[in-house]
Amino acid sequence: MKRVFLAAMCVLFLCTPVSADDLSGLLPDNVGDLSRTQLLTGLAAQAEVDQLHGKALQAEASAVGRYARSGERPAEVWISRVESEAEARRQIGLMVHRMYENPKSPFRNPARLEHNGVAVYRFSGMGQVHLLWASGDLAWWVSAQPGDGQRLLDAFCR
Repeated sequence: MKRVFLAAMCVLFLCTPVSADDLSGLLPDNVGDLSRTQLLTGLAAQAEVDQLHGKALQAEASAVGRYARSGERPAEVWISRVESEAEARRQIGLMVHRMYENPKSPFRNPARLEHNGVAVYRFSGMGQVHLLWASGDLAWWVSAQPGDGQRLLDAFCR
């Protein structure tokens, strides 16, 4: 009887669709020679996103992945699912505007580029390159060593 129950639970678990709130599938274990060293989802990820922005961000789900080579500063990938594609574009636009317009901002050298048909905003600052874009109802922010920026952009902005 126990085996039948366990088998039924396994089938139920395997057939249950992944929650739209779970963004972990967007953050692979490796990107080239960078290994994922940390994955945050759910409330832990949302708390980090809110801390990054200094306020609560309107998001339905968030995930944070950190990628590194041994002994190096990790790259960070921040993803938030918001209520709509328009809201994702609005949030990215607001962040870009604040980064560009604030004279005290550590973000410099703003640029807009197209990657796979997606508008990507690039800044440098704090020894890293910062890439922001919206894709569907997802808002993305990637911070990485300058030499890893393109590799991460290729991996996540598809």
